[in-house]
Amino acid sequence: MLAALLLARGFISQVERTTDPETRANITEGAGRVRGFLQALPDIAAREDSALVFGSSIIQHGFSPEVFEAHLRGPRVTAYNLGFPGVDPEVQQLLAHRVAEAFQRGNHRARLMVVEFTPFQATLARGQASRYRELAQVKKALLSTPGDLAETALHSPEEASHLASLQALGGRSPLAVTSLLEHQLLDGPPPAWWPGPRAEEPDTGRKALIERVRAGRARVEGRPVPEWDPLRRGEVRLVFEQTREDYLAWLRLRAAPEMLEGDLQWRVETSDILELRFDERRVAAFVDVVRTLASVSERTVLLLAPRNRAWVHLTPEGRARLAEVVARLTRDTGVPVLDLTEAPEFTAEDFVDTTHLNESSGRPKLSRRLAEELSPPAPPVAVEDAQEE
Repeated sequence: MLAALLLARGFISQVERTTDPETRANITEGAGRVRGFLQALPDIAAREDSALVFGSSIIQHGFSPEVFEAHLRGPRVTAYNLGFPGVDPEVQQLLAHRVAEAFQRGNHRARLMVVEFTPFQATLARGQASRYRELAQVKKALLSTPGDLAETALHSPEEASHLASLQALGGRSPLAVTSLLEHQLLDGPPPAWWPGPRAEEPDTGRKALIERVRAGRARVEGRPVPEWDPLRRGEVRLVFEQTREDYLAWLRLRAAPEMLEGDLQWRVETSDILELRFDERRVAAFVDVVRTLASVSERTVLLLAPRNRAWVHLTPEGRARLAEVVARLTRDTGVPVLDLTEAPEFTAEDFVDTTHLNESSGRPKLSRRLAEELSPPAPPVAVEDAQEE
């Protein structure tokens, strides 16, 4: 049994090593990003000036620590992007407890905690989508302690057994490994034994552009960039002076109407993004996320990020359900809400798809807006100074 396990882990490691980092990150939905953050967490928790912006891939793609710090008035902070893709509130609950434990060991608090709530990740449909469920389980396996597994076993022995199996595989999912193999065989260059040329795919132009962006990024960075990059405090950068033109060309193709129509339909089917029929268990888990992070922070704010209003039109019932859940979150946690869902300055041109902000305009815009909202009030102008002006 041990030999078979070691053989399986060796095979999985080989598949991962032979897949480019960006593809690996996309297919595994950021499991490596979680690992990288956990390694950096002790150093983050040791700081007295940390500002943590915690959330989903909405934050991963939408928040720049550098821009936030540049526009924040008052005492200086060191900001971090704690946005992770493919996480549901139960995964975030485990992650929040790991963050809290790290700060408690140092016996101090973060200066600021922004906790972003992604409504469609707390729906019944999201929990029933097989791919999301499996990728969330991988992150649960990475974050679960023996005590967590024992608690899980009380209500679901099957889930606890599955998590233990994923831990034995090093926090790697057979589903993700299968996808990596499919990518190598079907998306990468054909191997020598391939029976013939493959037809050109319709998105070849888009793929070529993003490959140029990534190559330009590699030249600028001049180093291997991990999924959670301590140097940039969790921000994933693609746009530099040398890559901006290619990024904007790629963005025009990626955000084309035919692409967004498919993206919206996928979100409807897998996440119920318009009706928002919530899962009570997931909502309760997110209440615990906010409470846990607030317990180790001097100031905590609950964030509702900008919505792509050109595409995502909640039904009246969806709006009512969302309002009810947000009211519950504030009531049960005592944490104020910063609601930017319909902030007028964010338009369709700030998004890369139906849900995520783009890096060229959306990310800096949200980072500046957060800094402005969270800065202390500017001191009043003295009367004599105003008269002199």
